[in-house]
Amino acid sequence: MTKRAVIHVENTENLVEFAEFLATSGWTILSANKTEEILRKQKIPVTKENALSENNMFIADTSNLIRKIMMTKYRDEDEQYISRPDAEENNIYIICINLLPSINTSIVSKQFDNHLCPNNFYVSTVLRNSFRNYENLLILTDPADYKEAMIQLRTNNISKEFRIYLAAKALNMISAFDAGLSASILQSPQYNEKFMNYLMIPLKRELQLHSGINAQQSAYLYKTPTEIGSVGNFLKAQGKDLSYTLVNDISFAWGQINTLFTLLKNQPTVKSTNSDGYEFTTQFTPLSGTVFSLAVKFGTILGASHATNVLDSFKSTYTYDAISTTNTVFACSAVINGEAAEEIVKGNFAAIVAPSFTPEAKQILSQNKKTKLVPSSKITNIELEGRFINGGLLVQTKDTTLFHQWKVRTKNRPSQLQTDEMVFGMLLAMAARSYSAVLLKQNSICGIAQGCTSIKRAVDGLWYEALKHTERESGLAGNDFHLNNDIDTSNLGEVLVCDAAIPFCESTKILIDSGLKAILQTGGTSTDDELIDYCNEHGVVMVFTGMTHLSF
Repeated sequence: MTKRAVIHVENTENLVEFAEFLATSGWTILSANKTEEILRKQKIPVTKENALSENNMFIADTSNLIRKIMMTKYRDEDEQYISRPDAEENNIYIICINLLPSINTSIVSKQFDNHLCPNNFYVSTVLRNSFRNYENLLILTDPADYKEAMIQLRTNNISKEFRIYLAAKALNMISAFDAGLSASILQSPQYNEKFMNYLMIPLKRELQLHSGINAQQSAYLYKTPTEIGSVGNFLKAQGKDLSYTLVNDISFAWGQINTLFTLLKNQPTVKSTNSDGYEFTTQFTPLSGTVFSLAVKFGTILGASHATNVLDSFKSTYTYDAISTTNTVFACSAVINGEAAEEIVKGNFAAIVAPSFTPEAKQILSQNKKTKLVPSSKITNIELEGRFINGGLLVQTKDTTLFHQWKVRTKNRPSQLQTDEMVFGMLLAMAARSYSAVLLKQNSICGIAQGCTSIKRAVDGLWYEALKHTERESGLAGNDFHLNNDIDTSNLGEVLVCDAAIPFCESTKILIDSGLKAILQTGGTSTDDELIDYCNEHGVVMVFTGMTHLSF
């Protein structure tokens, strides 16, 4: 009796080799659609199976195919089924089906219709029912398993363990397919169910990484099937050299660049109130023509800036702590050109992330073989973030709302330049591990403290960071921990932004006395009035947002 194989694949990797093996071994191949076309072009004999057709409108075809699969090679106690007149059709021993799970939130229209089931839904039904007869079938869903399948078929010695392993992988694929379909419906604009009863988003194992955070840890990169984000271009880099830390830093840096660009390319506004109760609207200058750049190491911001061109933005970013740190990831919102590449190549960067690189820039940056160039033009639209904990997963919506309101607590309002710099600083504070404090001067970081146990410690550390930055800029920085007494502390930074409420303390006074001109913070401490008075005395403007931006 001729043995038959059902082949219907969306991932066509290794397809032709496997099909040729079956055909030359005397198997009859049942297929349809794209798979059938590929096999016929390769001159591989194939029989059309209507149940696999995308335009299959007859459930009976699918049911008939499933019945044949279920009745293949029944055990002795089921002989009454084998003796049926159509028993010669119950000889389908291989089910080679794979699907590409996806999330498509546009499938649900404003008016509910009956187009929820994708064209390949009946194929998934065939695959699901095949699991019931796994002891008598080879259920192949992963092209990586074709080689082992051919070996065991040649020797006519298919192990039970191999059948179970393949069947389990089939269930894994089916669950991912169903998860993508359910998420497409529940997370569509019509339902907007961000927190589903069962958080199931199909993530595909894409790339084995060189190591985890430490050399003794192993790691893989998983990615969403349709929203590639920055990870979609990692495969263009040398995968064997990518570590968990580097992938995380690349993704983090590019995510922050896109957040900066997305929130500031238009002209946002916020309802505001003067210290005397007068209401007005604060407008921020749109920065659609601005180049943003960021330096990151271990998920920590080492420098950030924006300017009118790539070179100036890079220089202002790189002259902060990034200059003394190796294997940093540098991200930029604009195409890296040759002029900027001449400066970038002087640094010790693990990766450069940007929308693209000019041919000249690629040639220059290729001088450093250790630096990976990652072109990334897309970002993910998933609005959730999570963290694995012992026995579960914590999930929350992303923090993407800058402000609900501004309350100017000092007599003077911030100027337009200060207003725009405050927004830039808050976006950086939102990305930094809390508690955090950011000190800016001319749209670049001149001091940043992050991951502190209290906001007071963040402000305390910020003063030291600002002093060290001034040392480096003046060329007076030494190799030891002690600060140089000859540095000028009259203008350490101009704008202070914090992700929580700042207490009035000695470090706050020192920063104000060192040239601070504007403060943006949450407000709400017992020392607010003292700080407001001190700011008024020294001509410093201060705005309360009443809104924290904590992250860890």
